Amino acid sequence: MIIMDDLAQKIVDTIMPLVHRNVNIFNQEGIIIATGHQHRYKTFHKGAKDVIDTGEVIEIYPNELPLYPGALQGINLPIVFDGQTVGVVGVFGNPDEVRSTGRLTKAITELFLERELTQKELRTEYFLREKFVDVVISNTANSMSPKINRIAKTLGLKLDLPRTIALIDLTDLINNYTSEYGSSELVLERTEKLSIQKITEVGLISENDLAIMLDKELIILKCFERFDNKKIHQWAEKVLDTLSLKDRALFHCGIGAITSSINEYHNSYEQAKYCLVQCKKKSTAIYTIYDRDIIVHYALYVAADSPLQLSLKSIVKSLLGTNFESAEMQLTILALLENNLNINVTANHLHIHRNTLIYRLTCLKNETGLDPAHLVDDAILCRLLLNYLLHSALNK
Repeated sequence: MIIMDDLAQKIVDTIMPLVHRNVNIFNQEGIIIATGHQHRYKTFHKGAKDVIDTGEVIEIYPNELPLYPGALQGINLPIVFDGQTVGVVGVFGNPDEVRSTGRLTKAITELFLERELTQKELRTEYFLREKFVDVVISNTANSMSPKINRIAKTLGLKLDLPRTIALIDLTDLINNYTSEYGSSELVLERTEKLSIQKITEVGLISENDLAIMLDKELIILKCFERFDNKKIHQWAEKVLDTLSLKDRALFHCGIGAITSSINEYHNSYEQAKYCLVQCKKKSTAIYTIYDRDIIVHYALYVAADSPLQLSLKSIVKSLLGTNFESAEMQLTILALLENNLNINVTANHLHIHRNTLIYRLTCLKNETGLDPAHLVDDAILCRLLLNYLLHSALNK
C-alpha cells in the first residue's frame, strides 16, 4: 500500500489537535509527505529511513541530531499494514515525554488507513455492481461481454446461473425517511444500505444474487434454479414483508422472466418494469411476467411497438371506412374479448339485447371478414388491432 500525500496530511491534521504535538508522516524513502511544519514538507529524514530499513522504532534525543540528518528530536514508529511497513509516523518532542503519545499516534494512523482502505474497497465494489447492472439491463451486454465477464469475476458473480430481475419501488420508504431526516444523498444511501441489509440478513439474497438501488428502485438479480411461479411469488412476498417491517411503507414488486444468459437480462428487466407499472395501476403488491393476465397483456404491449406494428398498421388502413372504425364497434369487440367470447355475458355487459350483439358481429364479419366470436385467430387479431390503435393514440 502506498500512502498518498493528501491522505497522510488528512491524518496529520486529525491527530495533531488530539496530541498537541507536531506529527510527521514519511513515505518508504524517508521523505516527509505530511506535517504540521509545512517548511519541512518533502524533506529527507534519516531517522524515518532507518525505521523503514529495520522495522524498528527510532528514538532521537537532542544530542543525537547530528546522526540523523533532516531530523528533530522525537520518536519515529513504523506504520504497519497487512504485515508490511508502508511508512513511518513521527511525533516531535523528547522521546521520554512522547513515547506513549507516539504509540497512540501510530495506532490512530493504522486504524485510519484501515478504514480508508475498507471504504475505498466498498466504493470500488459499489461502482462495479452499479456498472454491471447498468450494462446488463441496457441491452449492451453482448457488445461489452469481455468487460462484463471481468467485472463479474471481480464481484465473484457466476454468470452461468439462471436469474430473474426483480424491481421494487422504494419511493414510499424514501419519502418516509425524507420527511423524518430531510432530503439528502445520505438518506438515499442509507435507504439502500438498510433495505439490502434487511433482506440479506434473513437469507432472501445470497452470494449468487446481486442487489443495488437505481432511481429509487431496488434492482435484484435473483438466482432461481428452475421456474416455479408460486415460489417466485412467495420469495417476493417475504422480501416485501421484510422491507415493510416497522417502516409502514407501501411497496410494489415487478419480476421478469428467468434468464439463461446475461444477454437476456435486458428482456427480464423490461418485463419487470412492465409488471411494476401494472402493480401500481391495479394496486397490487406483486406481479410476475408469468402471471397469466400479465403475460398476455405484455405480449400485446410489445407487439404494438415491434416490427409487427407494420403489419397491424397496414391492416388498420385496410379497415378504414368499415364499421370496425366506429367507436361503438371497437367497444363491442373489446367487451366480447374481455368476457371470453361469451355472447350472453357480453350483451349484459353492454346493456344490449343478445340479438343486437349478434347483428353487430354479423355486420363486422360481412364488412371486414373478421369473426372474433367464432374464430380464435380473428379474436387474437382483433385484440392486437385494438391494442395497436390504443398505442398509436397514446403516442400522438
